[in-house]
Amino acid sequence: MKKKIAILAVLAILVASVAVGSLAYYTHEDTVINTITSGGVTIRLVEQTLQGDALVDFPAGGISGVMPGSSVSKIVTVENQGSQAWVRILVETAVTDGEGGELPADVMSFDIGADWHLGADGYYYYTLPVAQGESTQPLFEHVTFSTDMGNEYQNCTVNITVSAQAVQTANNGAAYQDAQGWPEA
Repeated sequence: MKKKIAILAVLAILVASVAVGSLAYYTHEDTVINTITSGGVTIRLVEQTLQGDALVDFPAGGISGVMPGSSVSKIVTVENQGSQAWVRILVETAVTDGEGGELPADVMSFDIGADWHLGADGYYYYTLPVAQGESTQPLFEHVTFSTDMGNEYQNCTVNITVSAQAVQTANNGAAYQDAQGWPEA
């Protein structure tokens, strides 16, 4: 009798093992990978000049022979190559005499475009969002030198450093004044 119970127990274990083993054949597993890519802000500062009727890149070596009262063509825009963005530009000027000394830079002026606003921080802010593939209107198109430039400005060098920055418009304010996340200067 004990032998019969032992045989029945072994058979029950075998049947249970076969049943559990066969359940493995009826299961299923699947994996899905979802890729979400964020946008990016990419801009290109564009400096050009008008030579005759042609618009060309501003010369890397600059322009020489400028006299008091002259106006030099220098067209500054920003091209947006990324997601829609708010744009700002910082213009820094320096005048160095022929011996390396610093001279006042207030002898030059720029006619700032209507879509630009000078902020309290010294940056010019473009008042409109710039869509991908679009460019701003020019910040300025000419640099005009004063007729009051005296002899101390002979053989001087004028450096105009233009820096542009951009931040996304998406979820970043309804106007350029509200935008957050500007790089620290």
